[in-house]
Amino acid sequence: MEDQDDADQEQRLINEEYKTWKKNSPFLYDMLLSTALEWPTLTTQWFPDVKDLKDKNKTVHRLLIGTHTSEGKPNYVQIAELEIPKTVESNPSDFDEERGELGGHGTKGESPVITFKITEKIDHPGEVNKARYQPQNPDIIATLAVDGKVLIFDRTKHSSLHQTGKPNPQLELVGHKEEGFGLAWNPHEEGCLASGSEDKTVLLWDLKQVQGTSKVLKPARKYTHHNHIVNDVQYHPIVKHWIGSVSDDLTLQIIDVRRAETDSAAVVARNGHTDAINALAFNPRSEFLIATASADKTIGIWDIRNLKTKVHTLEGHNDAVTSLSWHPTESSILGSGSYDRRVIFWDLSRVGEEQLPDDQDDGPPELLFMHGGHTNHLADFSWNLNDPWVVCSAAEDNLLQIWKVADAIVGQDDADMPMNELDTSN
Repeated sequence: MEDQDDADQEQRLINEEYKTWKKNSPFLYDMLLSTALEWPTLTTQWFPDVKDLKDKNKTVHRLLIGTHTSEGKPNYVQIAELEIPKTVESNPSDFDEERGELGGHGTKGESPVITFKITEKIDHPGEVNKARYQPQNPDIIATLAVDGKVLIFDRTKHSSLHQTGKPNPQLELVGHKEEGFGLAWNPHEEGCLASGSEDKTVLLWDLKQVQGTSKVLKPARKYTHHNHIVNDVQYHPIVKHWIGSVSDDLTLQIIDVRRAETDSAAVVARNGHTDAINALAFNPRSEFLIATASADKTIGIWDIRNLKTKVHTLEGHNDAVTSLSWHPTESSILGSGSYDRRVIFWDLSRVGEEQLPDDQDDGPPELLFMHGGHTNHLADFSWNLNDPWVVCSAAEDNLLQIWKVADAIVGQDDADMPMNELDTSN
């Protein structure tokens, strides 16, 4: 009974926080769309393409999502199309109270400003733990399935909206003994990818090794350097031979693929977190900067040249931090998603700035913005590469949100400030 009371109390608190957020959202966002999917998605990623609709003053963006359905219901890899206005000048009076949308609709009689529709569905066996497109050819999509297989789909070989009910991937990558959530394509070499699993291994795959018409591929290499669940793997965006991985064993490890050893990493960061490390992100512009997200509610910032100790710790989440991604163009901006239902933007150029006592209550100076639109655990979020402050966030309920923070808040005039406090140059 006491547990039920606690749950009720927590739900009341969540509802109150959401009401407060909703009331303030017209002043926080230039654009906001909340859409209820038929089923939740555990994964989301903006495609790199954008189409210009000159006659409508809009652009069309595509989004990669999955499904996590009830027992016995079919699952899909899904592609959605969004029409987004080119310039959004938000007016708080345009806020749609009922829908919780801003910039989502024009004046009465006009068609909606932002539109969202699922345009493609591909049959998938069980829920989609993670889906990522291949950067060199975004029609090629990799997914992590619940049986541990990595599946490769060529979008062009599947009918857009007519499913057979029978999953038919182009390739099955077979090697993991348990399911996983770590999946990344090699940005430097087409057809290569890495996966991490609850079986404690990191596997590397090379699609060029497929024999003839075979639909099954074994791993090119197997790494056993972790001694617990591997939660995330990422290729270094600049250094071609580095792959980072993080684990429930509390370590961040970096593999150098030029080394013959597969049971140990080239460098290991220990003692940075007190609980499982869920995600990592290499800074795309600063070669030595890396971030780690942990169940201990913190984010670690590291310099790869000295992993004995963190450069800085970001504190502001109230529960496990589960996803991380650097801003695509602003080198000091990091986004994080958490079980506390929040997405936070951090500006590392503000670390160490002096604060007035009143401001300290709002968090450290580097906490730039907190998105509070979800009422359930954050599953994934993604920065839009073509409109870099537009974000898609997905929660473990079926709510998907597309939003853009008000320019006044993210301070476009300070864009790309030098990272003085975290300078990683020699």
